[in-house]
Amino acid sequence: AAAERADTEFDDQEYPKPDDGVLVHGLYMDSASWNVEENVLADARTGDMNPPMPIMHLLPDPEYEAEEDRYDCPLYKTSERAGTLSTTGHSTNFVIKCLLPSNMDSDHWIGKGTALLCQLSQ
Repeated sequence: AAAERADTEFDDQEYPKPDDGVLVHGLYMDSASWNVEENVLADARTGDMNPPMPIMHLLPDPEYEAEEDRYDCPLYKTSERAGTLSTTGHSTNFVIKCLLPSNMDSDHWIGKGTALLCQLSQ
């Protein structure tokens, strides 16, 4: 799924319904932040452990070929990222990968362990 747009504010009553795809909100970022001005992934801000991810308009497309300026960001159910290894080779805690726009190489984000989370550990 590719994140084509990200906004920092969400109002169910005012946000336009997309013609295709789904709007996702309520996710958290781990080891990163969001640059609102450039609409790209950014390094984590000091003291901000798990900032909220802005709303994403996800457009699932099995034929989609990612552009070079996208990071294949894993989305996990929890911040523990642990789970049982499933037959697909992924942890049962893994949900999907989201292609997030970035000004840096994917190796930068992989080295930091950057991911999206559905919920934070208690």
